[in-house]
Amino acid sequence: MLRRRNRNALLKKIGFIALVLLLLWLIGRTIPYLFRADAPDEAAAIAQEFYKYEQTGDFGSSWELFHPLMKERFPKSAYLQSRAHIFMQHFGVETFDLEMEKPEREFDVTVIDGVKPFSEAYRIGVTQKFTGTFGQFKIVQDCYIVKDGDDWTLLWYYPKNGDTETEHDKTE
Repeated sequence: MLRRRNRNALLKKIGFIALVLLLLWLIGRTIPYLFRADAPDEAAAIAQEFYKYEQTGDFGSSWELFHPLMKERFPKSAYLQSRAHIFMQHFGVETFDLEMEKPEREFDVTVIDGVKPFSEAYRIGVTQKFTGTFGQFKIVQDCYIVKDGDDWTLLWYYPKNGDTETEHDKTE
């Protein structure tokens, strides 16, 4: 009788330990998915939306996706007039093709010289391919997607002291 109780107690302990190990393994496999941010996809979606508006000439909607620093730099009416004037009137462009790189997460990013660095940003290389009055040409530009409150917003890169090379360019 005593042996049977010891054996049942031992089996219960082994079963309990196996159950705890199984739960720990499941938790270990699940936690990364719980904390995996969709931020790169969200950042890419904002950039894609911004440039889709630009492609269709809806510069007012694209301006709305700017970070407040960009809105400060380009008042809405000035942005609308400049973009339409430069691309549509001067270059004779009706639309353009777009290539976007995969978003790269960066930390402590200075996007605009003289402005406090952003603790986290997603850099996306964008290539716009135009065909217009003066033939075919490309504009290659880094944009940064950052959180402003709950919203993702877009900024263009303005290097310090007129530098034309980004950290990304230096590593390639």
